[in-house]
Amino acid sequence: MKGMIYAMLGGIFITLQSTANAAIGARLGTWQAAALTQGTGFAAALLLVWLAGDRSWRKLARVRLPFHIGGALAAVIIFGNITAFHLNGAAVTVSSALIAQIIGTLAMEKAGWYGRRALRLRTPQWAGIALMIAGILCLSF
Repeated sequence: MKGMIYAMLGGIFITLQSTANAAIGARLGTWQAAALTQGTGFAAALLLVWLAGDRSWRKLARVRLPFHIGGALAAVIIFGNITAFHLNGAAVTVSSALIAQIIGTLAMEKAGWYGRRALRLRTPQWAGIALMIAGILCLSF
């Protein structure tokens, strides 16, 4: 249950962040908004690590090199969300991003990328994805 609560809070904050990023992007520019967002996010995360007394950052060398690109991916994610927000509005942007996340995650789980047994999708899961896509189409028109 705790994981669900964190996921819901994350979803709410992603929506709030997208709204703020769109406003910043309209005034400064999209890449500038991405830079500002990542900079303040870095500062906030660093402050929280420091306040918590967490020293795990010393193990950074143990993280495999391909995973160090997460921040660069975040810049592209922010750019995409800001641009989509201006073109589509909040509801379609967030819904579309959610569907893309679900489909991408299901594909990665199916391929066994997370070190677990490969996910087996059945008819109810495919129907759920189709219904979500239909919901986005309903929001769009």
